[in-house]
Amino acid sequence: MSLTMHFWNNVNRKQAARNRQYSRLLQRLQAIHPGSVVVLQSPLDEPWLTHLIERGQLFSRYKLKNFRGSRNRCHQNASCIWIMEQGRIATGFAYKASSRLFPGAWYRHSWGLKGSTRSPRVVETTHEFDDYFGVKLDHEECKCFVLQNVLPMVETVLNKIGPKLPNRKQSAAKHNQRSLAVGS
Repeated sequence: MSLTMHFWNNVNRKQAARNRQYSRLLQRLQAIHPGSVVVLQSPLDEPWLTHLIERGQLFSRYKLKNFRGSRNRCHQNASCIWIMEQGRIATGFAYKASSRLFPGAWYRHSWGLKGSTRSPRVVETTHEFDDYFGVKLDHEECKCFVLQNVLPMVETVLNKIGPKLPNRKQSAAKHNQRSLAVGS
């Protein structure tokens, strides 16, 4: 067993002993892929944990559709799919097998959903996984998800470019001066 797998097995065991919801999620995911690990440091790192336990389901990857998104930004990419009215959002965990000798790992992940409500098609925005377990968010939940995942990104961007943006008062004053000059 690799050091990484050993590390995550220890984390999973400790968190499952401390937190009932973490334990239930771990059991559900390991029932799908026995011996797999869940790459989740703490239950607090998964805001949709209760929903995953209550409504989580396995999504088929066989009719998977690719949607070009930003690397390592699955939550923001899934938000974009919903904002652009190209589908719904699903969030949860995606499984990737390590090798034939070692079980794989479940990673926190979000993806889009397109098509019928009974068997929607997974819309992948980063790279393909072997399995998808998550919860399909309803319209109100999609709004919350977008606020959780897009707003912090927008704030970061604004902070980076903020000093380069002109002061609104100065811009308005310049605009007014130009309007007066043109009008006279």
